[in-house]
Amino acid sequence: MNEGFDPNVVVEYERDTWNRCANSYLDTFSGFTQETVSLLIDAGEICAGSKVLEIGSGPGHVANHLAKLGASVTGVDFSPQMVEVANKNYPQITFEQADAEDLPFAADYFDAVVANYVVHHLARPERVFSEVYRVLKTRGHFAFAVWGPPEEQSSIGAFFGAVEAHHDLAELPHGPLFGITERNVYEPMLAKAGLEIRQLVVHETTWRTDSLDPVLRGFWDWGNMAALPSETQDKIEGTTRENAEPFEQNGRYAFPHSALVGSALKS
Repeated sequence: MNEGFDPNVVVEYERDTWNRCANSYLDTFSGFTQETVSLLIDAGEICAGSKVLEIGSGPGHVANHLAKLGASVTGVDFSPQMVEVANKNYPQITFEQADAEDLPFAADYFDAVVANYVVHHLARPERVFSEVYRVLKTRGHFAFAVWGPPEEQSSIGAFFGAVEAHHDLAELPHGPLFGITERNVYEPMLAKAGLEIRQLVVHETTWRTDSLDPVLRGFWDWGNMAALPSETQDKIEGTTRENAEPFEQNGRYAFPHSALVGSALKS
């Protein structure tokens, strides 16, 4: 796990980042992050009637998929803008602003907790895992998806390579588990919280898009590229487009990725 993080700095950085991304997320990253929903459903053993908590629920698209399955879903996010977007788009689902380090729910309440591309953004993952354990019923599942090995993330690679060429990668936001895929990192953290890891498997996924615009806009908002000088932005955009060319065919893009999907049990 990456060392040297100031958790409080990470929290504020992440909150600012996702507040900034709230209005664009459904048109950008959701096209990719929804690809792991079926994997989370299987990993969490979620079915009609399951009482499910989604932490880091963002604009609500994952919770909406779970609700369509017949699950009773509650979503929480620490970004007020994300919660506002989610409530506007999916008013039939309950979304609350809350910190996953201090969940506003009773113990032994949920059948499953899911976190879709959230765990690697957590400033204090051990605290969140302890809260997940607390709110889960006995035999309840925690299912999560994060990025797989960094070298297998083609859209990220296209953008990161451009930033590295013209700016500084260290300026991009990320938590202490960003890019971490080793079982020997996750297993002790989950075990300390009382959760028994059941699986940690890498799956192939693909981000398909009709143009490069959603990819550029998503990473632009996430990385706060608009704060850079226009000349630097133009260089990063140009190099990102060049790096993305191998993944284009007839104007459409297919970026191969991998996702690390894990599940843990409250025994």
